[in-house]
Amino acid sequence: MSWIETISQGIKSAFNMTRVPAPPIPPILLLCEIMNRPGLSAMSLTTAVISRLPEIGIETGVNPDGSANMVTQFVKVFSEELVKEIKNNAVVNCAMPPGALNIAGTAVGVGGGAVTASNTGFGEIMGLVR
Repeated sequence: MSWIETISQGIKSAFNMTRVPAPPIPPILLLCEIMNRPGLSAMSLTTAVISRLPEIGIETGVNPDGSANMVTQFVKVFSEELVKEIKNNAVVNCAMPPGALNIAGTAVGVGGGAVTASNTGFGEIMGLVR
């Protein structure tokens, strides 16, 4: 392992040790938040990244010779491909623990018929994006 890889692994390990899981969000607040989210946007991501590049000393305007800034073009293409990859290829696996939902139902008919049920409470589903 090269010295660069060793340093990189050390930095990665330090970040992983300090990473604390986010606290759970109450289900009713989560539902309200989800309904207002616009979804992934390559343009929004591009705009956010390009607007922050000056914070780290990267120029975002036209180059001094008048040519186009290739960094901003790279950010745009990268953002588009990242959003496309997530939207087209990400898989979300979810598991709902037993008892997470309360169902109220009614049955009709003797010896057959229909059963109608609906969720009467909020549950928590744990998901994994892969």
